[in-house]
Parts: sequence; structure tokens; C-alpha cells
Amino acid sequence: MDVTSEVIELGVRLAESAARNTATAVADKVRTLRASAKKDEAISGLEEIINNLIADKSELTRIAQSYQAELVSQRLNAGDVKYITDTVFPLLEDLVDQMPGDQGETMRKSLTALKPLLSIETANVLQLLGFDFRRAFGIPLTKLAETAILKRANHSEQLQLAATEREKLYIQLALDPAAFERFQRLFGAKDQ
Repeated sequence: MDVTSEVIELGVRLAESAARNTATAVADKVRTLRASAKKDEAISGLEEIINNLIADKSELTRIAQSYQAELVSQRLNAGDVKYITDTVFPLLEDLVDQMPGDQGETMRKSLTALKPLLSIETANVLQLLGFDFRRAFGIPLTKLAETAILKRANHSEQLQLAATEREKLYIQLALDPAAFERFQRLFGAKDQ
């Protein structure tokens, strides 16, 4: 399982908070403050310990909520699975219906076999076993879309460069009378 930088940071913050407030460390601070002869220093020291414990409790609550948000973002819930099966399968079935002959029949059989696997129960079991649907399907689909877009953009850019290069060659051709005459004879455009 790949651990994101956010999860690593949460772990570090959790370890820091745990190290700061072990029961032994807090008890030692309280014992030291109680042993001091100055009542006002002991009171302010105990107030500081209480304030630090409250701040650390708030920090631990934020860490727990962040962990929960990270885990929830990696899980598909029943509504997600139902939406995917209700949306994706009809699209795939339409696509398979348009395929010719044996290829369409083979895909139809594969789709029929795959459909029971995309149930809420199966998705839950797979997620409990550690399968990450978003990483398995979402990231590759995102990269595929990105690649397709970049290829199309690069292709358009290459076409523009080729057109510019062609125009430069036409200008060079027009500037050389002998070459221009050969060009006209080659394409039969010479006036007689």
C-alpha cells in the first residue's frame, strides 16, 4: 500500500503528540510542580499543563478526522457502486451491441460474467482486503485521458509547424526563378 505524504505527516504529528503527553511525562511535571514551594508557580504550571493537554486533544481530534477523511476518500460506498453499475454497464452494453459478429458476442459474454462482480457486497469485500478501486481504475483512466489530450495538442502543434515550414519553402521557391519554373513545369501550371 502506498502511503501519501499527508498520511505520513499525520503519523508524525500523532507521534509527536503522543511523545509530549505520555502519562509518565505529565505525572512527572505535576509532581515537580506540587513539590515546589511557591503556590502561584504551581498553579500557573498546572494551568499550563491543562492548556497543553486541551490543545493536544484538539490536535489529536484533527489528526483523527484527517485520517478518517483520507480513508473515506479511498473507499467506494454503496451509492458509488450502484451509480457506477447503473451508469457504466448500460454504456458498455450499448457499445457491445454495436460490435460486429464474434467480437461482439465475446465481449457480451465477458460483460455478463463481469456484472455480478460489481455488486456492493463484492466491492466491500475487495476493499476490506485492501483493493483500492480509485487507484486501480481512476488513476489509470485519468492518465489515459491526459495522454490522449496531450497527443491531440501535440499533433495540432506539429501540423501548424509543418504548415509554417511548407510556407517557408514556397517563399524560397518563389525567390529562385529557375526552381519556380521547374516547379511550374512539374505541376503543369506553366502558361504558354
